[in-house]
Amino acid sequence: TFLNVADNSGARKLMCIRIIGASNYRYAHIGDVIVAVIKEAVPNMPLERSEVIRAVIVRTCKELKRDNGMIIRYDDNAAVVIDQEGNPKGTRVF
Repeated sequence: TFLNVADNSGARKLMCIRIIGASNYRYAHIGDVIVAVIKEAVPNMPLERSEVIRAVIVRTCKELKRDNGMIIRYDDNAAVVIDQEGNPKGTRVF
């Protein structure tokens, strides 16, 4: 699955290749940590194309139902790039 990047780390598009901590999960949900490959990047930034990184899912097109009956749905699938310790690589999240 292709995702947009919701921060200013330098990556633009990601492709999910693995969900961390889930051996049998087929789909990632909001808050899941994934392993992804950068498919599109901004030139002259630290992150480059075809680099393998970790990211946290922050928006999904699939509905998220809450206990109070509220349904949350976004227009795109997006993630924030993180490092090995779980800290964001960018300084702003959009």
